[in-house]
Amino acid sequence: MTNRSLTPMVLAAGHATRLRPLTANVAKAVVPFLNRPLLDHTLEWLARSGFRRVVINLHHAGDSIVRRYGSSALGLSIDYTPEPTLLGTAGGPRNALDLLDNRVLLINGDVVGLMSIGALLRHHEENDALATLALHRGSASAGYPQVVAASGGELLAFPGEEVGDLPSDVVRGVFTGLHVVERSVLEQLPGERAAGIVDPLYRQLLAGGHPLHAIAVPGSWYEVGDPMRYIDNQLTSLRLGDVPLGVQGYQRVSAGGYKSVHSHLENVRLVPPYLAGPGVRLRHGARLQAVILGDRTRVGTASTLDRVVTWSDSWIGPRCWLSNVVVMEGVHVPSGTEASNVVFTASGPEQFAAAGAGS
Repeated sequence: MTNRSLTPMVLAAGHATRLRPLTANVAKAVVPFLNRPLLDHTLEWLARSGFRRVVINLHHAGDSIVRRYGSSALGLSIDYTPEPTLLGTAGGPRNALDLLDNRVLLINGDVVGLMSIGALLRHHEENDALATLALHRGSASAGYPQVVAASGGELLAFPGEEVGDLPSDVVRGVFTGLHVVERSVLEQLPGERAAGIVDPLYRQLLAGGHPLHAIAVPGSWYEVGDPMRYIDNQLTSLRLGDVPLGVQGYQRVSAGGYKSVHSHLENVRLVPPYLAGPGVRLRHGARLQAVILGDRTRVGTASTLDRVVTWSDSWIGPRCWLSNVVVMEGVHVPSGTEASNVVFTASGPEQFAAAGAGS
C-alpha cells in the first residue's frame, strides 16, 4: 500500500492549551488515551499500514516525546525536528523538508485516527491533487465545523466560507488532520516562518482554482481537545470497540468492558464502558461506571466513580464521590472527596468547563 516516495509526519509541536492542566508538563502526544500515550496508537497504525519511518516535530515539552520513543519505537525509526519557535501546521513541515520525500502524509499528533491510508492515497494519486484531506462523518464529528466537497472529491469550501448553490450530492465532514500533500506545495512557503496549513495555504490554493480534494475515509477518529472531550471520546471508543485492545493484554469482559489479566476487580460494582489496567485494585463496596483506570490505580472502599479517568499509580481514598474527573499520575485523592468537572493534579484540583464533545 505504501509508496516509497511518501513520508508520514506527525505534528506534535502544539501547546495544547485547551487540554491543560493535562498538558502543563508534557506534550499532548504522550497524554494517555485508553492507558497508552496518544502517539502510541498513531505509530502502531502507521506500522500496520506498512511504514517503517516517521518524522515528528517538537516544541512544547518535546523532551517528553523523545524520552518515550527515542530513535525508534513500535516498528518505526523516528526523526525529530525541534522548533525553538512554533512554526504552525504548514511551517513545521516546511521546516522538515530535508527529511521528507516528494509526497507527505501529515497527521495531527493530538488525535487517535485509525483510518484507511490506502483509500486516501489512491484517491490522491488518481486525481492528481495537490492535497487530499481525510474527512470523518461518524458520530465523533458531530458539532465540529464541516468541510464541503463534491461527490467526486473536489474540495468546495472550508468551514466559514461562503458558497453558492451546491449540488445535492455534496459530501460534508470534519477535517481529521490526516492529509496527503505534495512537496511542491510546502516548497512555496518561505523557510523558518510560521504558517497554518488550512489558513492561509489551502484556502489560497482553493481560491486560485488549484486541485484540492477531500474524501470521507472509513475508520475511527477521536480528537481530545479539552478535558471533557478527553473523557467523552475514550468512553465512546470503548462502547464501539474500535480501538484494538486485545493485543495490549486486555480481555473483553462484556460489551464495552475490558480488563487486564493482572487487575483485581472482585467484590465491586463495575458498569461498562470501562477499562482497567494491570495492577488496578478496587476495594470492597466501590461502585464504578464509565471509567478508564490507569495501571496500578487504587480505589478505596465505598467510593463511587462515574465518568472518571485515572492515570497510572493514582490513589482514590475511601468514600469519595467523583463525576467527570481526571486523576493525573501518582496523585492521591483524599478520603471523602466529592468533586465533578475537576482534574486532580500533583499541585491540587483544577476545575474545567463542562463543554464536552461537539463544543
